Amino acid sequence: MNRIAQGLTLVLLGAAALTSTVATDLYLNWVKPSFGPFLIAAGVVMAVLGVLVIAAELRGERKEAVTGGGAEGAEGAGQADPGAHHGHADGHGHDHSRAPGVAWLLLLPVLAVFVVAPPALGSYTVESTAGSSGPPPEQPRSGRFDDELAEAVAGEVVEMDIRQFVMRAWVDEEREMAGREIELTGFAVPASEGEGWYLARLQMSCCAADAIVNKVRVLGEPAPETDTWWTVRGTWVEPEGEISEVSEHEFEALEMEEVTDPPDPYE
Repeated sequence: MNRIAQGLTLVLLGAAALTSTVATDLYLNWVKPSFGPFLIAAGVVMAVLGVLVIAAELRGERKEAVTGGGAEGAEGAGQADPGAHHGHADGHGHDHSRAPGVAWLLLLPVLAVFVVAPPALGSYTVESTAGSSGPPPEQPRSGRFDDELAEAVAGEVVEMDIRQFVMRAWVDEEREMAGREIELTGFAVPASEGEGWYLARLQMSCCAADAIVNKVRVLGEPAPETDTWWTVRGTWVEPEGEISEVSEHEFEALEMEEVTDPPDPYE
């Protein structure tokens, strides 16, 4: 039964990997989209291995049931020492009688994955992690950007990632964003001090464990419910003095609309 529990654990882990990738997009809460094929392959391998382990154990138990009775009968008829059979029970049957009580508990955390899927990182991560850091001092801090803002005509609303907005606000000494209407999408995070609230998005290189925070302080609109997703249209609050000395950038909201959680919550 211990081996059967191990096999079931592998099957359920494989099913969880396949469910989060093939049937749903849950895996995007934890890793980048490029990891999808690897998770599918791992899920198939674990499920197949689990089935093989269970099948091998069941075959072994059937074989033992067929041959064990005759062996025990012969042993009882040909041996007068009762300790021999007792030793056999201790060496073999004892393991089978005690394993299930512990082994089946291995299935509980695996089953929990199907019942309570861990969500994507949200406001708690933003509040407990430092915000976006500025670019390194040696990075050029001027020049036009090869992106939507440079190509947009005057008066056109430009859609940008929060990461793009923050990095441009820190690097563009020509302040090309000044006076331009920009549209940002992210989740709401309350500000512990000062006015306004934060519109945030997390950026990851590999998985949720290495995610970094990109956020901008939103002014001009009341703070919405924490962790709700919003598209906010507004303008960059142009800072006074040197851009490199700004600790966080501000965004004056003109209009905002609640949106559903995106399939891929990370940038």
